[in-house]
Amino acid sequence: MHYKKYEIIPYNSEFFTEVADLQKYLWPNYESSAQAYLKWKFEDNPLTKKPFAIVALYKNKVVGFNGFFATRWRIGSKNDKILMLSPADICVHPDHRKKGLFTAMTMFAVEEYEKTPYKTFIGLSINTSSGAGYNKMGWPKIADRTSMRQYSLIGLINWALISKTGRNLYKHQIIYGKFGNIEISNKSRPEEMSAVTTKQKPSNNKITLFKDTSFFKWRFQNIRRNYTFYYHLNNGTIDGYVVIETVDCSTSGHIVDYAETGNGVIYELLRCAIAKKHFDILSIWDVNLRKELSQTLKDLNFSTKTLLGKIEKKFPSEFPMLPVFVRPIKKTVKEKDWFIDGIDIRNINNWEINGICSDNT
Repeated sequence: MHYKKYEIIPYNSEFFTEVADLQKYLWPNYESSAQAYLKWKFEDNPLTKKPFAIVALYKNKVVGFNGFFATRWRIGSKNDKILMLSPADICVHPDHRKKGLFTAMTMFAVEEYEKTPYKTFIGLSINTSSGAGYNKMGWPKIADRTSMRQYSLIGLINWALISKTGRNLYKHQIIYGKFGNIEISNKSRPEEMSAVTTKQKPSNNKITLFKDTSFFKWRFQNIRRNYTFYYHLNNGTIDGYVVIETVDCSTSGHIVDYAETGNGVIYELLRCAIAKKHFDILSIWDVNLRKELSQTLKDLNFSTKTLLGKIEKKFPSEFPMLPVFVRPIKKTVKEKDWFIDGIDIRNINNWEINGICSDNT
């Protein structure tokens, strides 16, 4: 597709090096890892045979990139798998911004993917500045991902001191191994984690992320993140897990995935992480969490109303609040297209979002 002086076309592997180089304008602190990160996110995804992405060319050079990573979802306990695409790592060269390339690439993607098995776009890493553009293109915002946080006063002071000066009041050390019925590890256990999610009671009539062994093998290979795995053992078998990620050398941890087959398992795992002071701050996105999990978090003093919200005005958040957008993959959207098996995707109460990969997880 020709757009003004540009050509908008599907991505192919010959553009890989140029796209990786373009990413330095989006992720300047991760320039050295750009190629490995893009390969993991778009080329190694187990759901796709080739990357889903659009590029903008100017004089045969890549000046814009709009990537989409694939995810698989289901409703309740149904076996039907719903394929979705999430926009990510969108970048336009500084010399070519404010020329409509973001909109042109996104609208081209709608036409390009309309006849694929993918039903819906779900935007989980869209920032507030680009949100207005998505709204104009017919992507309704269905929620904001606010964070519930847990920390002690001394932990908050230590985190702020490190963020500002690089110094600390005390150092953190996570010791891996078994501690009673809890195992702490830096390695994922895909088969066993998948078994837990299979046994976990499904959320009736909610759209949830489908996580099988192949997903878990891929999910935690993001070289830009560090992961700590907390496994709960019952007679040698894992009956629950919590995964906490950190960014670079930060002492702030973000809970990105969790599951349990019995009540109280996630509580015990989080209580362990808190008691051992592995992180100065623990956070989790508060997007329509299960009632049982919400109560567990409250019992552990997680809250959305904290002093940290004020401090973040001076110290940018590592896990910022982001809006959630959705849109059927249709050039012309009709009312019926907003429903999947009778579930309205515009209603956040119909979703359970956890364990999903985005630019920030």
